[in-house]
Amino acid sequence: MPKKIFIVDDADFIVDMLRLILEDAGHVIVGVAFNGEHALELIRNLPPSSMPDIVTVDFYMPKLGGMETIEEIRSLAPGAKFVLISSHATRAVVQMAKKAGVYAFIVKPFDPQTVLDAIANL
Repeated sequence: MPKKIFIVDDADFIVDMLRLILEDAGHVIVGVAFNGEHALELIRNLPPSSMPDIVTVDFYMPKLGGMETIEEIRSLAPGAKFVLISSHATRAVVQMAKKAGVYAFIVKPFDPQTVLDAIANL
């Protein structure tokens, strides 16, 4: 079943790659933001029918980090599930993600099947 997905990452090529992988699998991208503050602004302005089912969030971003972004988005889109994406898969980062209720953790660089598996398991 197609999911409505919002992508938050400060790297253009990661956004492009995620968009391609997810759209090719039939999912709908309801928004893209290149930092947490921009994501909050865009999600606040989404109509209720376009609220994301899933939000992918980079851990390290300028202006507002991934964990803070997740906390703020959760209040705006309470039904959304979160996938944290990072090139720094340290124990501390993974533990923070678990405490924040993140459903999946994807390590950069990733292959398309890893992304699709994470989304399918939500």
